[in-house]
Amino acid sequence: MKIDRLFLERNCSHCGTIRAVLDMDAVAEDGFRGKDDQSFHVFVSQSNDASKELLKRFDVGGNPIPLLVTHTGDVIEKVGLILRYLKENGMAEK
Repeated sequence: MKIDRLFLERNCSHCGTIRAVLDMDAVAEDGFRGKDDQSFHVFVSQSNDASKELLKRFDVGGNPIPLLVTHTGDVIEKVGLILRYLKENGMAEK
């Protein structure tokens, strides 16, 4: 199964920028598929410690939040690149 995973943290200013453009219908819809027929999962942690634990469980520990792990295994850390990817895959508001 192809899955894009977006990791965000509560009270993170960079995460707020991403949340502002997220298509909430895409986030909430189980049947949503990106341009490569991938599903889209969003994880939001409540604290920095929780973020570290969450990323570690997905084998991307040591990376910063926000973080996007694409279905191809690419790890995207920069906010601008995350936003571009979300827009290209129909996961951002138009």
